[in-house]
Amino acid sequence: MKKNCWLCDEVKLTSVKAVDVPSTVDANAFRVTDANYGQCAAVYQCTACGFRQCSDFSDVLSFYQAMDDPGYEASRAPRSLQAERLLRSVRRYRPSGRLLDIGAGSGILVEVATRLGYCADGIEPSEWMVRSAAAHGLKIQAGILPNKEITGPYDVVTLVDVIEHVSDPIELLVQARTVLASDGIGLVITPDVASVAARVMGKRWWHYRLAHICYFERKTLFAALQHAGLEPIAIFRPSWYFTADYLNQRLGAYLPIVRKIQLSALKRMVVPLNLFDSLGIVFRPALSKPRRSSS
Repeated sequence: MKKNCWLCDEVKLTSVKAVDVPSTVDANAFRVTDANYGQCAAVYQCTACGFRQCSDFSDVLSFYQAMDDPGYEASRAPRSLQAERLLRSVRRYRPSGRLLDIGAGSGILVEVATRLGYCADGIEPSEWMVRSAAAHGLKIQAGILPNKEITGPYDVVTLVDVIEHVSDPIELLVQARTVLASDGIGLVITPDVASVAARVMGKRWWHYRLAHICYFERKTLFAALQHAGLEPIAIFRPSWYFTADYLNQRLGAYLPIVRKIQLSALKRMVVPLNLFDSLGIVFRPALSKPRRSSS
């Protein structure tokens, strides 16, 4: 089967990580809180542009549509702190207006953005997540872009840990540009495969997951934005917020002895964490046209 690079379209792919997936793949493996670190489809790198992708595992939308994630909802409070921190990066450019969160989950960022004064909408493929958002009084549109219920222009568009989940990242960015106002601001967050943490952890890096089928670094993310007719205006390393109990469970994937630590106080303690292995880029529409038109 012909395998083109999803970023530059060249047919110059070489294997950099062998396939390591469970015998049965179901929607549970696509949960945000899945902890099977290091398990993913075979990763190929384009020798022309450096982009990494899981060419053999591109049709994943049905898994997201069927996915539920009770653990994600259980961590809603610290994730709200995370969303507020991320929104600081766009508020300096657009402190108010219409905001669209693409891949909105159960509406945590939409909820925080509304509280901060934005008129916020979201779109999400997981039907369970959409129902969870509704339980919090939030209306998140089910589906993906393009969607007749989602019409621009939006002053702010956010894609937080979304672009690594799709097999056509440029089209996702083109769709974001389509609904973004000409003077609007966007935010994209994604793991950085060239980070020190990724290089040190190697094949056991926590962002090598079945749900992740694209792996960006600064150069390739900049290229994706350029192909979509977007340009970066700021770059940063985002911090995340977790309960100490959640981090304890995740660390147990690497150090089993840690799993034995059971302290009720850990569930109440929220810890900020920055391993400098994610990229945050604030962008805007460029004067140049995108490489392709929205479909």
